[in-house]
Amino acid sequence: MNLSPRFEEAFKTALAMVLAYGIALSMDWEKPMWAAFAIAAISFATVGQSIHKGALRMLGTLAAVVVSLTLMALFPQERWWLMVFLSAFVGLCTYRMGGSKRPYFWNVAGFVSLIICMESVPAAGHAFDLAVLRSLETGLGILCYTLVTVFLWPAGTAAELDAAVRGLAATQHRLYQGYLGLLSGKGESEDLHPLRLQEVQQFGQFSDALAGARADTHEVWELRRQWARLEADFREMMSALARWRESFDEVQALDLPALIPDFPALAEELGARLGQIERILSGEAPERQPKPLDPSLNTEAVRALSHFDRAALALFRGQLRRLESLTRSLFETAADIKGVAASSPRPVEPTRTRSGFVLDADDMVAAVRVVVSVWLAYLLWIYVEVPGGVGIVIMTGSLGMALATNPQLPMRLMYKPLAVSIAFASTLYIFVMPRLSSFTELGWLIFAVTFAICYLFYKPQQVLGRMLGLIIFVTMTGISNEQSYSVLSLANTALMFTLVFTILALAAYVPASPQPEKAFVRLLRRFFRSCEYLVSTLAWDPARRPTRLERWRRSYHAAQIATLPHAIALWAKSIDPNLLAGTRPEQLQALTADIQALGYRMQETLEARAAVRSQPAGPEVQNEIETWRAGLREVFRRLSLDPDSADHAGLRAQLDGKLDRLEAHIEAALNKADTTSVPPAEAVRAYRLLGAHRGLSEAVIAFAKQTAGIDWARLREARF
Repeated sequence: MNLSPRFEEAFKTALAMVLAYGIALSMDWEKPMWAAFAIAAISFATVGQSIHKGALRMLGTLAAVVVSLTLMALFPQERWWLMVFLSAFVGLCTYRMGGSKRPYFWNVAGFVSLIICMESVPAAGHAFDLAVLRSLETGLGILCYTLVTVFLWPAGTAAELDAAVRGLAATQHRLYQGYLGLLSGKGESEDLHPLRLQEVQQFGQFSDALAGARADTHEVWELRRQWARLEADFREMMSALARWRESFDEVQALDLPALIPDFPALAEELGARLGQIERILSGEAPERQPKPLDPSLNTEAVRALSHFDRAALALFRGQLRRLESLTRSLFETAADIKGVAASSPRPVEPTRTRSGFVLDADDMVAAVRVVVSVWLAYLLWIYVEVPGGVGIVIMTGSLGMALATNPQLPMRLMYKPLAVSIAFASTLYIFVMPRLSSFTELGWLIFAVTFAICYLFYKPQQVLGRMLGLIIFVTMTGISNEQSYSVLSLANTALMFTLVFTILALAAYVPASPQPEKAFVRLLRRFFRSCEYLVSTLAWDPARRPTRLERWRRSYHAAQIATLPHAIALWAKSIDPNLLAGTRPEQLQALTADIQALGYRMQETLEARAAVRSQPAGPEVQNEIETWRAGLREVFRRLSLDPDSADHAGLRAQLDGKLDRLEAHIEAALNKADTTSVPPAEAVRAYRLLGAHRGLSEAVIAFAKQTAGIDWARLREARF
């Protein structure tokens, strides 16, 4: 029979749910709904993704057991201290969800520790039994779904991984060709925006598929280091292509084939490599090997350029070299994975992506919100006789952590699906379940309801609706061996969920409003504060080693300019178009693109500054550079206070004047300098830094130009 994947996945989830309930009830285990929760959480289309998430859920549960029992042993009779340390651990888990490669592990560790500790508060002596029961129920749910998905219509992740990696390689190839067209004056940058969004989405799909394939495909597990390196190279390629595009404006008027004689051959070679990478990842042998090319300069033609044009050329050439290195690495890694010959295979080393701890402000805000919501629920439970009892604390923490990584989701959108789910579960509880007399009849009900929910909410973007429907059905029906029916219990559970979402809606305003337009402006200000600080670090003496605090602050602000543009773009998409008045969504989209460009320019400036170890110019040049930095820092300071304070014409005149004076001083200094006093490599690095300075100025001016079309007053006005 040829059944649709939608039917197969709904059938497998429903069957696993019936098996889990049947085994739990036959063993006379309390709270069989915990096994149902595990099935609802790990039900994915492929075996590997389910096993991967099931393993993370089990490991998170075991970690929560250790933490919970430790806290109960330390504070058996001191509920306030218990709550202080428990909420701190939940906050830590919420924070780690944002920056970890395994966020689901931290999610499970947080809310399971909350469940065990809160359920054990009335009788601390039963904490161990409760922890063991939670582990058994979770393991049962994972085992049932794993066995069903392995033996019934198993779908491996290998095919999904191959499709995802081929699609990503093809998109990057098309994006490169599009950028090459822009460089030659063909097309518009806005035309490539959908392709850039597709690249981001496909990289996420590739990462998810790779995580699943490591679990269900032996070949992927054996080559896991190569796949990790391929993933890192694709991530670097995304950034390198974007930063290469940002260097076009300054070299658009230059005769690149005359200045870089090998540029046409190199451009063709890079495109050919990307095409061969596609071919290799499709399982075919490459038709050609990479040709080693270095974009050397025409010295005579370069001498005729102004110093700023030389700087722009140095920046562009550096980006070309980065693309050449990355495409060669991608080719070699793809050839190694697919088992075809590569020109110069290199040893595989573990991929390291983090160099140290850097605080993330958004993750910290999410952690604070979850801790505040848990304490609100806890105080209500202690001092007010609220429906649900301790369950309100557990559900608030669990749902709060689940929503922490999606702050753009308005809480008001949750009330309608919540009401529908409660009404549906209540109907079954009142009119259907009392008529059931055996597990056979109950099993058919569980199967039908689970199948219907999973079939209706099959798409990946509907996973939240599927989870909410299953959780509310399982919680409100409260299936157990000693089944009892009470309208009051049903009403209490319904009111508990309503209170939980109300608490979460209130906590969303801590420490600031979650309204998209307010968050958009707030993140913009934080972005420019980071830019202001980073510009100040450009004046640091290369011979002086920064203090630990200075290094930490620089790392923090560098991480902010790398991550905030994406967050700003997400909040911009969430703004209600009706609130924009005369501002079109396309204008906000263009503004966020300029913010991303400004972030890339700042990163390039920091890297160029770090590469310069000595100054090849005299004190006049250094004074002009410091004047330029001071002026730019003042611009960023004003933007951090008021993003619409930028005057495009004024900034253009101010920064152009400073750059003109800087170029004149450089011209005079270099004319007087002895050619042997400045090493060629150091001169190239200095030109790269000069080009980065100019690019940063141009990015600020481009942002100021876009702000003129934004109705900032409407974005700031109070709204309820």
